Amino acid sequence: MDPTARFAELVAQPSWEVRLDEMANLIGLAFEPSAHPTAVGEWLDAVAGECEGTFDSVLGVLFRSGRLTGNRTDYGDPLNSYLHRVVERGLGIPITLSVCAMEVGRRVGLEVHGIGLPGHFVVECGGTYADPFHGGVVVDPAHLEEHWRGIIGSRAPFDRRMTRPVPPRAVAMRMLNNLKSVFVSADDTAALRVLATLRSAYPELRAERPEYLRWMHRWN
Repeated sequence: MDPTARFAELVAQPSWEVRLDEMANLIGLAFEPSAHPTAVGEWLDAVAGECEGTFDSVLGVLFRSGRLTGNRTDYGDPLNSYLHRVVERGLGIPITLSVCAMEVGRRVGLEVHGIGLPGHFVVECGGTYADPFHGGVVVDPAHLEEHWRGIIGSRAPFDRRMTRPVPPRAVAMRMLNNLKSVFVSADDTAALRVLATLRSAYPELRAERPEYLRWMHRWN
């Protein structure tokens, strides 16, 4: 199936019933359709097989081992948002590294949640937070605000509602938001065409559709 068509099907489903690994993987496949469609799932299965079934083990196997690291030298590289490229290169940004932690956790019976802080993304399991982009460092709940401020330098009020788990559908939208920033800045018309198709699957993004027409002015 066309990755964009399958992505639209998943967007239409109740968010917590969607498999995050499939939804996130489809984003990368839409931009690089020649990639192996099951490579991500096979990689996650293999990594889960090395874990002991604890959050600490998941963090150790994925991040402390150096298997996955944050791409600090080229944060804006769109490959950081393609899950098949993340697992292939061992490099990602906070949200894609967090997706890997969530999905390995699910495979070993853990509820690892994605926490979408403004400007950063971390994971939580059983009341413990961890930062995949910074080596899987564990963050005490009492120090989460301090950790977040130290990364993004914000003085804005820290609302505890920021720590609510992000459902898969919203995680995928945030991944697309990152790619929008990258591709609009680069004026990459081929990528913007794919991006417009993916974002069109979200009814709540209907208001931005006139923007797609501006992206498409050179496609005809």
